[in-house]
Amino acid sequence: MRLADTPLEDQFLKEEFKHVEQTLFPLELAICTDCHYLHLPYIVNPEASYADYVYVSGVTVGLRDHYNDYAKQIIKDFDIADNSLVIDLGSNDGSMLASFKHVGMRVLGVEPAKAIAELANTNELPTINDFFTDEVVEKILDEYGHAKVVTANYMYANIDDVLSFTRLVEKVLDKDGIFVVQTGYHPEQMKINMFDYIYHEHFSYFTTEVLDKIFQSCGLNLIHAEKNRPKGGSLRVVSQLEQGTRAKDTSVDNILEEERKNGMNQAQTYIDFAEQIRIIKNQILKELQELKNKGKRIVGLGASHSTTTLTYHFELAPFMEYLVDDNQLKYGSYSPGHHLPVYPSDKLYEDKPDYVILLAWQHTDSILNRHKAILDSGIKFIVPLPELKIINSLD
Repeated sequence: MRLADTPLEDQFLKEEFKHVEQTLFPLELAICTDCHYLHLPYIVNPEASYADYVYVSGVTVGLRDHYNDYAKQIIKDFDIADNSLVIDLGSNDGSMLASFKHVGMRVLGVEPAKAIAELANTNELPTINDFFTDEVVEKILDEYGHAKVVTANYMYANIDDVLSFTRLVEKVLDKDGIFVVQTGYHPEQMKINMFDYIYHEHFSYFTTEVLDKIFQSCGLNLIHAEKNRPKGGSLRVVSQLEQGTRAKDTSVDNILEEERKNGMNQAQTYIDFAEQIRIIKNQILKELQELKNKGKRIVGLGASHSTTTLTYHFELAPFMEYLVDDNQLKYGSYSPGHHLPVYPSDKLYEDKPDYVILLAWQHTDSILNRHKAILDSGIKFIVPLPELKIINSLD
């Protein structure tokens, strides 16, 4: 599946750099016909993505509550003792650490983005500012010991050498520890035509089948798998060391069979998906061109990785005057490549454009409820996915 070339999707620029032309990189999805690994064949150096990384977990709608439930469930279902060491890899602002700390765990994060790691440490959520390397593992073992729980939340897909990374997890795990991976799950996301989860930080797109193969090659056994709602569809899997004593439950084989039935290991499934996205794109462009011909003013709501993919592949930038977002770190910045200015959502109330494209369409319900007054003022919302919809009221 070939998408439009994009700049690095979260490199929103400050005012003084808005005239700098940003490099566009190929964005393409490929599947290995032997092992069925879905991935980006063109990889951008991770250090380019994380040097000035500004995404903060805590601003994602509903994610804090999700992490609280997540932590409680892991502790209960896998009988994790009080004061056990929990390590969160790619820990961001420490939202996941805070949830485990709240239920009585010792916590430690590993986060390569300097500013965000500092934020976590300021909030008394101990975080190592580095990538997860051999040296970091040795430091953890020396200073903290082995971990009863290691989590990788929405970052496992961001690892270039996933096998080496997973072998380091195996090394840091306690003999009865567990490794929990939560990641976007494209078999569910594709059901809602969600293609904008594809971007350069996401090197890999996992099925349970592929994760099972990765774990087995790294000295781990998959013992549990479940689907859940965040990110348009997510998968949570739990593995243990090969010598671990927990039994594998039926959830693993059930999801593996479902994936096979749905053709997730077949290239044609993704070819058909790309065609469906092309049809929706043409519908949206036709609608936007008609609105522009009528002199309607259009802006976008959402300034994130996924909105960059959506904007580029659907060629939306020429129709939008600016973007708004609820992430304060984005205020006063300019979008990657197209350099659309980003403002707080309050600007919609002051400026009153005719239409707002919900680039953050996954959060449509919460956005509509939060900004009901905008609809009441006569501004219409354009929802691009799962299918084109124009909303002018909550009725």
